[in-house]
Amino acid sequence: MRGSVIFLFAAMSFAGPAVAQEAWPDLLGKWGGKSRAVIMSPAGHYGSAGGGSEPRFASSDLVVEITKQDQGRYIGTIVSAGHKEEKLMVVSEDRKTLRSADSDGNSFGHIIDSNSFELCYAQVAPSVASCTLFRREK
Repeated sequence: MRGSVIFLFAAMSFAGPAVAQEAWPDLLGKWGGKSRAVIMSPAGHYGSAGGGSEPRFASSDLVVEITKQDQGRYIGTIVSAGHKEEKLMVVSEDRKTLRSADSDGNSFGHIIDSNSFELCYAQVAPSVASCTLFRREK
């Protein structure tokens, strides 16, 4: 009997803990939000609003449309009234932290719940810093 208990303990030690892997988030579809930005000169989604080269506050209605996803990797577009570009995103192993890139900048953010995520964006030239709360469109 004692040998059986030792064998069972040894077998369990080598098997390791059973950990359920959480599914990758489903981000397919359209997500809309209004950015809160600080910009210098005309810039992408902010067009020529305000003009000049002084830093200023700006906002833009944005839509991210995710058209492809695979194991936490996402491909889509980001669109505003006057600008459209490819948007690439990836979620980290924690299934919450987001990184994204487009043609001229990148974002860091997090998934809040199944219907919302936030991205904070940075671009060097022209300078842009913004955060946007995106909500799934129905």
